[in-house]
Amino acid sequence: MYKLIIGTVRVTVTDDNMSREQAATLAKQAIAKASSHNKLLSHVEISSNEDAEPEVKATEKAGCKLMRKSIKQSIIDTIEAAVQEKVCPSGAFVNRELWYDNDTGQEWRGAEVDTARSEIYAKFDSWLKTL
Repeated sequence: MYKLIIGTVRVTVTDDNMSREQAATLAKQAIAKASSHNKLLSHVEISSNEDAEPEVKATEKAGCKLMRKSIKQSIIDTIEAAVQEKVCPSGAFVNRELWYDNDTGQEWRGAEVDTARSEIYAKFDSWLKTL
C-alpha cells in the first residue's frame, strides 16, 4: 500500500503491483469525472478486484456546497449583480427617478422610470428562475 497526493486530493493505492503512473492516471480520471459533475473530491482509493482489474472509490469533499459554484452559476451571479446595480441602484449619490441613455443622450424622469425598472427587473427575475 502507498499513498499519493494529487492537488488537494489524497490517493490511497492498496495494490502494490500497480505502478505509480497507472495509479496517478486513474486518480486524475476520477478527479476529472467528479469535476465535470461539479464535485470536489477529498480522497480516492484505488484497489484491484479478484480479476486484477483496478477499482476506484472516490469520496466527495464535505462542506458547504454554496461555497462551490459552477462556472454557469458564477456567470449568472455576476450578471444578476450588474443588473441590480444598473436597474436598482443602491448608492446614495444615484437619483432613482432619473434614467440617462449614454448612446442617445436622452433623459427620462419620474414614475415612468420607476415603472420601467420594476417591469424589467421582474422579467429578469422570472428569467433567472428558468435557469
